[in-house]
Amino acid sequence: MTPATGKGRSPASRSAARTAGSKGSTREAKAPAAAVGGTSRDGQGDRTGRGGGSKVDGTDDGIPAADADAIGAPAAKRALRSQGRRTMRKLLDAAMVAFDKRGYHATRVNDVVAIAKTSHGTFYLYFSNKEDLLRALVSEAAGEAQKLYETLRTLPAEGGTPQWDDVHGWVKAYSELWTRYAPLFRVWTDLATVDPDLVDVIRRTFTAMSGALTSQIGPDSSGHIIDPDAAGMATLAMLDRFHYLREFVGQPIDDVALETMTTMVYRALFDPNA
Repeated sequence: MTPATGKGRSPASRSAARTAGSKGSTREAKAPAAAVGGTSRDGQGDRTGRGGGSKVDGTDDGIPAADADAIGAPAAKRALRSQGRRTMRKLLDAAMVAFDKRGYHATRVNDVVAIAKTSHGTFYLYFSNKEDLLRALVSEAAGEAQKLYETLRTLPAEGGTPQWDDVHGWVKAYSELWTRYAPLFRVWTDLATVDPDLVDVIRRTFTAMSGALTSQIGPDSSGHIIDPDAAGMATLAMLDRFHYLREFVGQPIDDVALETMTTMVYRALFDPNA
């Protein structure tokens, strides 16, 4: 993955900025993290029986699977109602904006709460620290990647070799995933210094997606002599780097760009007449 530069604003971060920067219609809780318990001002009842924090485990198929609620350790101890979920979403979106603007390591909790227009007390009701917030985002991204993995490993509706429309669906799904989590995609390699477990989650996620794509390629799908494993990994790497460079030079990932990438992948891997 491409190291973080802190430069440029992705479509995802611009969208997140609008969400995080909007004024909420409810009062923010002021209680510090140590005061979490009972019922907080945001109306969340404390449930200590639930496990703490975001967790990413492996499925039987090898891809990490996020918890249904990718949340921080403090928030995991209570049942979140709609207001609490909106507040947590604002903090997650604000973190994406901050990571995109400053890079993960330079981002402080102050930056996140300023963008989200919340207090420090509110932040610590939902996340223990910046690392806990990052884990929640990675867990959420892994959950979205699971959907792409399932799309990649699903055989074509008509059976046989994937057609252009099948490949276009995969490319579009990957593009949507990358665009939504662009600030994270650009800092994958930096996460090794934050938490080795996160690196393992990311590595397993991309390895599983590559493997799912490899299973569709097969040795004879295009009539070329290729290594399906290398072809699957190279395809993901090309899509990743293409999105990064397209964003870097300020050009959109529009329908024409996606169709061009689709045609390149289809002709190289699946078109027997290429």
